[in-house]
Amino acid sequence: MDKILDSFFEQCEKGKVQVGEIYYNLQLSLKGTSEYVNINIKDKKLLYNYINEFLRLFQIQSIDEIYIKLIYLFSNLTFTDYDNILEYIRRNIMFVKNKILSAREYNYLETKIKISILESFQETPYCFKVTIVENNYEYELPLVYYGIDNGICYIYAVQDKNKDKSSSFSKKIKRILYKMNSGIKESVEYEQYKKGESNYYPENISDVSPSAILVLSLFFKELLDKNINNVKVVPFLPVRYNAKKKAYKNKIDYLTKKDNLNEIQKQELIKFYQDEHLRIQNNLTQKFIRNFFRLCYHFSNIEIVSVPFEGEEYMNIELKPFEFDIFETLGIDKIIK
Repeated sequence: MDKILDSFFEQCEKGKVQVGEIYYNLQLSLKGTSEYVNINIKDKKLLYNYINEFLRLFQIQSIDEIYIKLIYLFSNLTFTDYDNILEYIRRNIMFVKNKILSAREYNYLETKIKISILESFQETPYCFKVTIVENNYEYELPLVYYGIDNGICYIYAVQDKNKDKSSSFSKKIKRILYKMNSGIKESVEYEQYKKGESNYYPENISDVSPSAILVLSLFFKELLDKNINNVKVVPFLPVRYNAKKKAYKNKIDYLTKKDNLNEIQKQELIKFYQDEHLRIQNNLTQKFIRNFFRLCYHFSNIEIVSVPFEGEEYMNIELKPFEFDIFETLGIDKIIK
């Protein structure tokens, strides 16, 4: 195993890790030589012991599977984790072990709410899934990727994987969820941006996915039922950002050579991909964080204690029991039936 880990980190030093015939952009260093990520570790043997403990939690059949697990593990580092790598791996070990939430079903009026806990092992080992069921029709809300350690829930992502976008039932549920926007007042600046009258994008609480707000509300209710009232939201994963940056660079180099671009054309291409990278990342981070500000608008029991990079890079949230019905508070209780 030590030889496998040595080979893995040697490839990370060069910025690419090979798994089968696929190369993953992952540049980090244990030697302090990376322009992107340098892991501060004084005891390499201790690091390997932690990694081995992490890997023992899975039924791994091949070296490729080991590499995939390690790629996911080190792709989710935050800035703080660079200097606290052993604590980071320990926390991820507990993420896997803490199967606190469980699947269940309950009826809300004539609608069945089905909760599932799925294995993920990308951002986090588990994700929270809610399916709305009526008369054998199903609508899947976005997935919440989370891990739990020491009574704290870490949320890494909320992703919509629902491929059913055009069925009549899907359209019906989306119309219902859109009712959650009723009464939300937008600023003059945001109205101007929406109309194309301004390039300035102001912060707001209306530009969110209603389905994300519903699933996070239900997720927080499940956490409270397990006596978990502290949440840390992870707003930015720099290793993933740098991997995408490297992918864009490789694409620029390829197109420059393929199309024989001159220097001016190359600089225009660089500018295009830099803007595209920034646009995608801003959407990922800002819309993700905006969800939690929107939750505070609806629920007085959800309190944002600190925003990202205010003391630490996480957004910290404190939960108190829900005083009223979630569907009623969101304004969709009389429609979901």
